[in-house]
Amino acid sequence: MKQTIRQLKRELEQTDAILIGAGAGLSTSAGFTYKGKHFEENFADFEKKYGFHDMYSPGFFHFATPEEKWAFWSHHIYINRYQDPPEPVYQNLLKNEK
Repeated sequence: MKQTIRQLKRELEQTDAILIGAGAGLSTSAGFTYKGKHFEENFADFEKKYGFHDMYSPGFFHFATPEEKWAFWSHHIYINRYQDPPEPVYQNLLKNEK
């Protein structure tokens, strides 16, 4: 095991780049969760009006008007794309780039 770790360390030190493939788990580790505190703090008005308890369910909901639909989706995009995540996972990855 120690030999494998040493070999991996050498390979990482000699490489020009590392490509990280990650799915929802990376976002979750950064604190982006689709329910609970993050949802309640950012989507209380939608929860009150529509009874949503997470950010996933509205993807299947038939809003009465396009304006209501895009009110939700524009807020969803703003919260989950343009605001900093609760944990610095992405910043730590960028900080460690060569």
